[in-house]
Amino acid sequence: MKKDENKHARNKLILKILGSLFALGGLALAVVGFWSFFGAMNNEEIPDLFWCCFVGFPLLVVGLWLLMLGFRRELAQYAKNESAPVFNQAAQQIKPGIEAISSAVNQGMQAKCACPACGEENESEAKYCKNCGAPLKKICPNCGDETAADAKFCDHCGKKL
Repeated sequence: MKKDENKHARNKLILKILGSLFALGGLALAVVGFWSFFGAMNNEEIPDLFWCCFVGFPLLVVGLWLLMLGFRRELAQYAKNESAPVFNQAAQQIKPGIEAISSAVNQGMQAKCACPACGEENESEAKYCKNCGAPLKKICPNCGDETAADAKFCDHCGKKL
């Protein structure tokens, strides 16, 4: 494993060196080409080194591409370090909203039902009122399903209670 890491580090170093050489060489050729072009415009001559631009720009692009490959880990590390605080700050800002939604969902899951006799709020799973003891559910004589105590018809089979 150590051998692979050393080989990888060597390859990255080669990419960084070649990328720097290509980029600098390409930049130098592009500058010479433009210098020749703009110098010839002042003297109204034909630029004799303008061809350097056509060689310099592709070399510059290849050099920058090799540098990006060589510095890929460093670039990704930088992007992560720049993005993580922004993400954490956004998470802190939306945390109250998420907590409010979570609380509302939790309250909705713990639905209450009112006692038909006294109006006391009871848990939806309760069968008898915690205040007066009245039944909160009826059993349908037709299908045997539980329905609300104040229901006039069974919500399962539709028969009159």
